[in-house]
Amino acid sequence: MAQATSACYFVPMSLFRFFPFMLFVASPWCASPLALALGMILSLGFQWPLPGSLKNAGKTLMQVSIVGLGFALDPSAVQKAGSRSFIVTFVSLVSIMIIAFFVSKALKVKPTIGTLIAAGTGICGGSAIAAMSPVIGATSAETAVAMATVFSLNAAALFIFPPLGHWLNLTPEQFGWWAAIAIHDTSSVVGAASQFHPDSVAVAVTTKLTRALWIVPMVFGTSFIMKWRGNKTGNGKASIPIFIFLFVAAVFLHALLPDMPELYLVLNTGGKAVLKVAIFLIGAQLTREMLRSVGLRAMMLGLILWFTMAVSVLGWVRSI
Repeated sequence: MAQATSACYFVPMSLFRFFPFMLFVASPWCASPLALALGMILSLGFQWPLPGSLKNAGKTLMQVSIVGLGFALDPSAVQKAGSRSFIVTFVSLVSIMIIAFFVSKALKVKPTIGTLIAAGTGICGGSAIAAMSPVIGATSAETAVAMATVFSLNAAALFIFPPLGHWLNLTPEQFGWWAAIAIHDTSSVVGAASQFHPDSVAVAVTTKLTRALWIVPMVFGTSFIMKWRGNKTGNGKASIPIFIFLFVAAVFLHALLPDMPELYLVLNTGGKAVLKVAIFLIGAQLTREMLRSVGLRAMMLGLILWFTMAVSVLGWVRSI
């Protein structure tokens, strides 16, 4: 009976002890790198397990923050970023998948893990991995390894990219394109862009969401190829996340009703606060077990693909 009672109180208490930190990271006194570092300290240092409800909340908050940021974006900048990044996104995705095929063989990484890491690197991190896993018949362990690899690199990107962008003397527009294509996860892209310069956010978010749309053709294409080869493991299903449509709606609303700057400022400020909470939860999900599960070969593959993507895209953005 005592065990049952303690179990009932565990979830509320575990939720309660994270709330003060969430309130702090949402405040103006906390920057995105500090939010990430604080989450990692609680998870890796104190080994506080993040409740499952907060893990789901982190993904939801990230999507809400992107919609909030959409209200402050210049519609013309959004249209320009989306059109200019389309071809580059396609070329980079095809290149990464080809490179991953050969590097996975050289490193002797399992084909399923290599495919998932390539999808996460080439498109949008965990979302692409989650969409591809059932299509290629990946096991839970293989999916976890790919997720942990990409997740670790995402966390590092928030620290590395903004100061590196300043060192390279990138313009806000150049950094937005670079971050959107070279960083995997949407929240990390937005977090890095907001740290670098406010004007980088419009380019980064639009380019990233344009890139995320490639999940659908990639999933259906992979499903078709596997069925053509006689492998019917996958289900071939894919869907576009609803927050992408809401982001587009927010931009259109700004274009249709431009004379409400105070409201858009509030929504943008709220979006930035929610984003920092989402970044905090990203760090809090990075456990020691997750880092141990990655494996040296999988991490080497992720690093090679990440470095290749970052350097090649950097060459393109500096030529603009």
